Amino acid sequence: MTSAASQPEPQQPVRLAAFAKFFKAYMGTASVVTASLPIPVAALHLIPTYAAQEKFLSTYTSLFCFLMLAYLFYVRHWLGRLIFTEHRDGHVVLRSFVAFVPLVLIVSSLGLVALYHYYLTQSLQVFTSQGVMNSTTDILKSVDYREIPYSLQLTACYLGMFLTAESAFILMALREYLQDVLKIVDASLLRVHRTRRKKDEVVLAPMQEPEKVRHVSGGSA
Repeated sequence: MTSAASQPEPQQPVRLAAFAKFFKAYMGTASVVTASLPIPVAALHLIPTYAAQEKFLSTYTSLFCFLMLAYLFYVRHWLGRLIFTEHRDGHVVLRSFVAFVPLVLIVSSLGLVALYHYYLTQSLQVFTSQGVMNSTTDILKSVDYREIPYSLQLTACYLGMFLTAESAFILMALREYLQDVLKIVDASLLRVHRTRRKKDEVVLAPMQEPEKVRHVSGGSA
């Protein structure tokens, strides 16, 4: 017993620690990269957009993505109280709904991407129904802003798909940041359910003993 107790606790593997450090740095950088992404996307024409909308869409999207990044970091203390909670025994645990919020934002971004392309197709079909037989590229380059069908819907979907993706990145990075600030290791979060299960067994055991006693006394009578 003495020799076992004197043995040092196993340290965290160096490779795992290096990966965790890299991942957390990557998540923090990804939030800034995502906020800056609309500018090169518009410049390289990676997403089909009307030429009359390209400049203000890239400007507005980057602006609001950086504002979202700044705001979520600004309210990080309030978010920390929502993300983590402390039990009576002192264990800090992660609230269950936190795992689903980034997933909902990712699915919302995917849905807005699909909705953007739907409205873009509907917008181009308006010109086709009017007898315009030019190619899609020519229509996107030559149409005046005032003549773009579904202009407001296209703008809302374009902004929304980047803002939701940016918010998902920020929340995942912010959770890792707050976990470092609170000095919570992953092992403690993974051991919560096992500890809780042991407590339930301890609580249930005394409740079963009176039933056995009554059964024995009834049989002896």
